[in-house]
Amino acid sequence: MQNPKGSNPRPRRLDRTDRRILALLQSDARLSNKEIAERVNLSPTPCLRRVGLLEEDGYIRRYTAMLDRERLGFSVHAFLSLKRRRESSLEELTRSLTQIPEVLACHIVSGEFDLMVELVALDMSDYSRITLDQISQLPGIYDLRSTFSIRAVRTGGPLPVERAPMRGTT
Repeated sequence: MQNPKGSNPRPRRLDRTDRRILALLQSDARLSNKEIAERVNLSPTPCLRRVGLLEEDGYIRRYTAMLDRERLGFSVHAFLSLKRRRESSLEELTRSLTQIPEVLACHIVSGEFDLMVELVALDMSDYSRITLDQISQLPGIYDLRSTFSIRAVRTGGPLPVERAPMRGTT
C-alpha cells in the first residue's frame, strides 16, 4: 500500500536531476512532462516517474497559480503581529485565524510576539472589519500591531533548490 502524498517518513534524497525538475516546476508549473523531460535530458517516462516520486515524497505539495491581488481589488496588504494570553489554546487560535479568507499566511514566531499574520483587504474599511471585528475578537488575543506593505519588492520567490542536499550528502 502506498503512502498518501507527502507522508513518506523517510523521503529519498534529491539528486541533480530531481533538483532541476523542481526548479523548472517552481518557475512554471504548467510545463508539460515532455518539456521537462527535454530540459533535464530524460525520456518522458522516467521523467514522469520522478515527478510522481517527488510528489509522493512531499517535495511537491501542490500546483497553484499566482494571482494579482491588486487586479482583484485587494489594495491593502498587511502584516499583523499578535500576542496571545498564555492560557489560550494556540491550536484553536491558529485554526480560527486560518479560517479567515483574507489571511494569506499565519506563522508562529519567536520574539516579542507569538504570531505573524499576513492578510489582504479590499480597502481600509474592509481591513478594519477584519482586524477589529474578527481577529481582535478571537479568544486569547490581547495585542495586535499592524505593518502595512507600501510596495512589494519580491513575493513568492523560488526556494533555492540548488542548495538542497543531494543523495549521499548531509
